[in-house]
Amino acid sequence: MMETNIKSQASYQRFHVLHRILHIVIIVNFTLLVITGFTIHFGAIKWVSFLASLMGGAGATGGLHRFCAVFLYIGILVHGCWLFYYKIVLKQTISGPDSILPGTKDLKDMVQNLRYGFNKGAPPLFDRFSYLQKVDYWAVMLGMQSMGITGIMKWFPEFFTGIFPGYFINIAAHFHFHEAVLAVMYIVIVHMSDTHLVPDIFPMEKTIFTGKIEKTRFMEDHPEEWKRRQMLKE
Repeated sequence: MMETNIKSQASYQRFHVLHRILHIVIIVNFTLLVITGFTIHFGAIKWVSFLASLMGGAGATGGLHRFCAVFLYIGILVHGCWLFYYKIVLKQTISGPDSILPGTKDLKDMVQNLRYGFNKGAPPLFDRFSYLQKVDYWAVMLGMQSMGITGIMKWFPEFFTGIFPGYFINIAAHFHFHEAVLAVMYIVIVHMSDTHLVPDIFPMEKTIFTGKIEKTRFMEDHPEEWKRRQMLKE
């Protein structure tokens, strides 16, 4: 019995060290961007201005915000370079069951999950990534592009007003702020509840930090991937 329990707790590699480092970079810089960004936007409020003073004043807060934005985007670029390396140098496919790209199975899984929620069928059998994990990934990858563009326009208004009408800067500022609010709401409501607040994982999903996933969770959360791995061993 003890030997069986030990085997059931065997762990498998899920994330490589680069992905784990980049995830930490995103966590740290996203958090600082939220704090500094909202501090700048709501600077007229007394307690917020006091928070800005703790960070060295409005100028220092803005400088920290831009530094974190650049550092975060460097992480996105590093990940993009890794994707090219994975495809071109390692000659691996970026489609298929291990891919983060959305496919028809994700739509089927989403419908099946909704049916399961209303007790109309069995839960979907996810592969390496569930459809919500793919939404998490693409929300960051695509969201950073629009946040980056609008942020640069706010950072260098003199340059961009030489190309576009001045009101484009105001439009960029509105998009930048409201997308930031949307990003925070998504992380707090969707990502946290789907990733860290799941009863059998609470209080935190550690796989992205350790890179390992236990056998029992592997079999339950990613049964299709587990099945493929077992077939490759045979």
